[in-house]
Amino acid sequence: MASIPEIPAMLRRRLPRLELVTTLAIALFVAGLALATYEFVVEKQAQRELATENSRVAALERLLSNLKDLETGERGYVLTGKDEYLEPYRSGTAGVDEELRRLDTLQLATDGLPGLVAAKRTVAARAVAARAQSDTDAAFRTGLGAEDKATMDRVRTEVAGLQGAARSRIERLNRADSRRAHVLLPLAGLMTLLGFIGIIVVAVRRQLAGKALQATLSGVLDNAPVGLGFLDSRLCVQHMNRALDAMTHGAIDGSPGTPHSDETGRSLWSLLPGTQAELEPRVNQVLQAGRVISNAEVSLDDPVQPGATRDLLVGFYPAAYGPGARLVGAGVVVTDVTVRRRAERRVRENEERFRILVDNSAAIVWITKADGTFDTPQPRWTRFTGQPFEQLRGFGWLDAVHPEDQKRTRLIWAEAVAGGHDATYEHRLRRADGEWREMEVRAVPVMEDGGVREWVGTHTDITERKQAEAELQAAKESAEAANRAKSQFLANMSHELRTPLSAVIGYSEMIEEEMEDQGQTELLEDVRKINGNARHLLSLINDVLDLSKIEADRMTTYAEDFEAATLVHDVASTVGPLVKTKNNELALDLCEPGGEPGSLGTMHTDQVKLRQCLINLVSNAAKFTENGTVTLQGRRHGDMLEFAVRDTGIGMTEEQLSGLFQRFAQADASTTRRFGGTGLGLAITRAFSRLLGGDVTVESTPGQGSVFTVRVPAVLPEPEAEPESTLPPATPNAPAEDRHLVLVIDDDPAQRDLIGRFLEREGFAVRTAADGAQGLAMARELKPRTILLDVMMPRMDGWTVLSQLKADPDLATIPVVMVTFVNEPALGASLGAADLIPKPVDWDRLKTVMDRFHGDGGILVVDDDAGSRARLRHVLERNGWRVDEAENGQAALDHITREIPQLVLLDLTMPVMDGFAFLHALRNRPGCADVPVVVLTARDLSAAERTSLSTASKVLAKGEATLQEIAGEVRAAATEGTTGLSERQDP
Repeated sequence: MASIPEIPAMLRRRLPRLELVTTLAIALFVAGLALATYEFVVEKQAQRELATENSRVAALERLLSNLKDLETGERGYVLTGKDEYLEPYRSGTAGVDEELRRLDTLQLATDGLPGLVAAKRTVAARAVAARAQSDTDAAFRTGLGAEDKATMDRVRTEVAGLQGAARSRIERLNRADSRRAHVLLPLAGLMTLLGFIGIIVVAVRRQLAGKALQATLSGVLDNAPVGLGFLDSRLCVQHMNRALDAMTHGAIDGSPGTPHSDETGRSLWSLLPGTQAELEPRVNQVLQAGRVISNAEVSLDDPVQPGATRDLLVGFYPAAYGPGARLVGAGVVVTDVTVRRRAERRVRENEERFRILVDNSAAIVWITKADGTFDTPQPRWTRFTGQPFEQLRGFGWLDAVHPEDQKRTRLIWAEAVAGGHDATYEHRLRRADGEWREMEVRAVPVMEDGGVREWVGTHTDITERKQAEAELQAAKESAEAANRAKSQFLANMSHELRTPLSAVIGYSEMIEEEMEDQGQTELLEDVRKINGNARHLLSLINDVLDLSKIEADRMTTYAEDFEAATLVHDVASTVGPLVKTKNNELALDLCEPGGEPGSLGTMHTDQVKLRQCLINLVSNAAKFTENGTVTLQGRRHGDMLEFAVRDTGIGMTEEQLSGLFQRFAQADASTTRRFGGTGLGLAITRAFSRLLGGDVTVESTPGQGSVFTVRVPAVLPEPEAEPESTLPPATPNAPAEDRHLVLVIDDDPAQRDLIGRFLEREGFAVRTAADGAQGLAMARELKPRTILLDVMMPRMDGWTVLSQLKADPDLATIPVVMVTFVNEPALGASLGAADLIPKPVDWDRLKTVMDRFHGDGGILVVDDDAGSRARLRHVLERNGWRVDEAENGQAALDHITREIPQLVLLDLTMPVMDGFAFLHALRNRPGCADVPVVVLTARDLSAAERTSLSTASKVLAKGEATLQEIAGEVRAAATEGTTGLSERQDP
């Protein structure tokens, strides 16, 4: 083998000039480094493309996985109907959307995949919707049918095709990378090596010329950035530079710092342990075929950091020739790429993180100069808006902003740039496809040396959020409308169901009275059974309607003040007969701590609902008790009232207690068969108790009885504000004297005095006016019940006054009686006079006329149900009342214009004009502010409706109050009204 000093001699003989060798060696060395650099850059680009393709494959796999989750949730819900399967269905749906967006961001040409996915989701949505609507057959046909399976198979096929295409691209990239690496890197290594050899030649040549040249060459070798060595035919190391020693020192004997000259003659496999199997075939190719082998990557244990490894790129080239140009040695080039490989891994990881972050962000990231203008390309802005850099440069980006938003955007942006502060605002931005998108803009200044260096900002697409907010608002309004419709439906249903039942109850009571009067007792018991069953049916309907309102969360409360003990006694009197049907006794135990027995103090809560709770509990106790005692106990504990119902009945087991308070459920099936009942009472009791701010509990022992305890606050907690009522507002009562106030307009003082005295004896309050102008002014101020008007008066006659009265909307409804010597009844009627009395006055006729306006007439029954009016007329006339009827509110107002009744019995649900509007109009009528009104309705009243009925004397429920109870309430209300009138007339 030629020695190292002989190599320059051979080269010197081949090269005529040393300068040419030097130039060529340097050129080769630089070219080798350039090729290595180019390979590194291209390899990095290829790795990015590979990462993108891998991300596409992964995104397609996640898309298919989410579709499988969606399908699993869909089929689980279709098969079982359980809502828990909707969670994977919804999460799968959201995941599909996310992966489709990710695929779009990755710019993968998905062709028909979105359509197939949409078809699959449509089929799944139909199946879920059908199952939600309890259409099981349709759900099974849709969700488990051939269409669903075929759609999913097409999706799988499409995904497999796209993944296959992506993997093909990956393979092509890998093959191209491999081919390029096998060409460029060996070439780079060879060129570097040749350049290096040239340098060695120059160094040796100069060494022959002198020690200075030798020192230079040694320095180049020892300080070369790559490890270089020479092997003999036995693959023993004949020479190695310092770089190679640094890469491998300690690998032979583990002693760092060993000079590389000491390793000369050692085997290559001692230098690179564990690599023989991989590298020996390659070295043999160099020695036998003269080939150049490069970029053989190996890993060695790091001699400095135990447990770590070092990555090396090893290349071999023919380097020494013996006789006959036979290769007898090879050069080795070793490059330590440990740091590069680690950096590449970190770069790949960071790039993947950043790519995921960007791909999952809807934001457009941009950078501007300190003055807020674009001076560099903005790829994401261009990709979104389609504006090339030439168009968006400077403030050209404003052209992509909606024209209506440009001025505001410019002002906000100018203020932020001038002040150097963050900017956050919204505007519409035109997407590349021409669609305007709602964007949220955030811009932050990057500060440097106390000033703004640049601005970094984002545009985030919030169109879907805006649309969702709009849809949410629309859904809210729709839900509120649905709630109002449901409330109206419940109110109408309560009226429509209870009205015929109240007729059955009313007619049975009338028949019962007639039978008692006529002594026909043989059928009396049957009639009473009809009455009792009708009332039972009414109670069931009430329970079902209450339950519907509870489920709709539309049950309202109406708080009022009352004595708690009085309520308990009322409950006892109501359910007492029921308790005695099974030979039971009802006992009361009432006491307030520190108070007298029987005293519980006052409460301010919904009396009707609390009363219903106690009636339900006592009725329930009576049902399951025979020959025993039912005790209704009341206790007050500060601000809480506790009502306990104890019985000595059959009691309940723990298992039976667990089924209580459930709707349509009793203790068990045997209980239902033996004792009957719907199972609604206790459920409604619990709902009412909680509505009142309390709750109900139960304790029971089998065979010994049960204790149900209701605890509610004495004062009902303030409810949440209800939506504004569309009902007419309640009108406060006018001064009580208005009802009987008569205004006499006459220019004759004697006539005014006579008429005034007569009217006062008849129970009217009288005010007088001496002429027409004064009369008009007093009428506008007083709004009297009736006006007596003379015709012949100076300055303004009575016809003129009558015309102005009827032309004034506030006075047009006041009855006007003409009292005059001019007998013109036709003229008076045409001008709107209620009657005409000629002078001299016939006092009997005047009394007859004024009795119509006295307000102490009969009872006016206002109801659109003729049968209900007939029943009320029957019972009221039997009690000595004169009864008039009106089929709706408008007819009632027309009747009141002619005669004010002593009391009005008013239904609420009527055509033409309902009871709410009638009551509002009645209270605004002069002289009608204190006419007693008893509301009798089958309608469930909300809190707003009760408020609008605040000027009524009493509100009764049809069917629940007997005809005799109604007659008693009428008598009480009419008596109260008469007493109030007497007190007003008493000076």
